[in-house]
Amino acid sequence: MNPEWVGGVFDAAHHEFAHWSARLWRPLGEITAAVARPAPGERVLDACCGAGASAIPAAVAVGGGDEGGTVDAVDVSGSLLELGRREAAERGLDRIRFTRADVLGWRGGPYDLVQCCYGVFFFPDMDAGTRRLLGLLRPGGRLAVSTWLRDGMARLVPIGRAAALPERPELAESAGQPDPSARVNTPERLRDWLGSLGLRDVEVHEVRFEQPLHPDDAWTFLLNAAMRGFVAGLDEPALDRVRTRFLDGLRGAGIDTLDASSLVGVGRVS
Repeated sequence: MNPEWVGGVFDAAHHEFAHWSARLWRPLGEITAAVARPAPGERVLDACCGAGASAIPAAVAVGGGDEGGTVDAVDVSGSLLELGRREAAERGLDRIRFTRADVLGWRGGPYDLVQCCYGVFFFPDMDAGTRRLLGLLRPGGRLAVSTWLRDGMARLVPIGRAAALPERPELAESAGQPDPSARVNTPERLRDWLGSLGLRDVEVHEVRFEQPLHPDDAWTFLLNAAMRGFVAGLDEPALDRVRTRFLDGLRGAGIDTLDASSLVGVGRVS
């Protein structure tokens, strides 16, 4: 995906993203950091950091003061970065730096740990982009990535697209395109993919995570992240029509729970 387009979608989504942070993004970010295990004094890069859901717990873990580590938190959405800066300031975390940039052009490092929560499938080329991140690690450094587990979050995407399609017929072109996240949506696929990149000591953890999905929350969920791109540029009457079709689609599919079950994989470079 184009980084400028992704940044624009998430900039527009920042209010709804903040609404969902406590219920979704922060817990999943904490889990990713727990698997990645940033340690005191380490240098960490959080790629596609959003509002800092995994970067902030990493900053807590690496410590502060002269002996503490550092966290570079990089994302293309300035609005989400500002949310992260505010939270870090409120918590007195002075060793984390939020930067608006395309992480694939990032020149920092070498890092002890690179972590990327739900971001690798936004890269124009998932393999090449992730190899670029691996190049920022010191020898023996770790990469941790989180992805969506199959048959969870992905069930909502076609319903959201179908709801927006009458207003934006051009979305039909994307419906048949390969979904990069499908390459890493089972423990076996994620393990094999990380191994294909040359990582060793690969571990994959399956995380079951569900939330009740009230219709009002379902709509804010659609607006809080990448699916907001389906409704970009629509006026209020069109948004109302999409909302009605989306909620009808969820009811028809029997979905009243948000299944955000995930995979977190970690491995080392040589």
